[in-house]
Amino acid sequence: MSYKVNFFARPVNSDQKLPWESLLIEFSLGVICTVMAIYGWNTGMALMAYPAGAVAVLSFGVVAYSLFGFFRDKMRTRQ
Repeated sequence: MSYKVNFFARPVNSDQKLPWESLLIEFSLGVICTVMAIYGWNTGMALMAYPAGAVAVLSFGVVAYSLFGFFRDKMRTRQ
């Protein structure tokens, strides 16, 4: 009778993230896309500049919205 050995590690449940982790991921994505958009604009590659700029604006918008919601909840619980 043979025994099957599993050589692979079990995956970690990545669905559970802390709020600051999501904020950091979105902010990092915004910074990377901003750099790509600036490079695309400076080199005249509109095909890269416009989509990267749009994603950067959306990423920074999500970060701003998350921070606004955090501080709004803090002010509500304070009163």
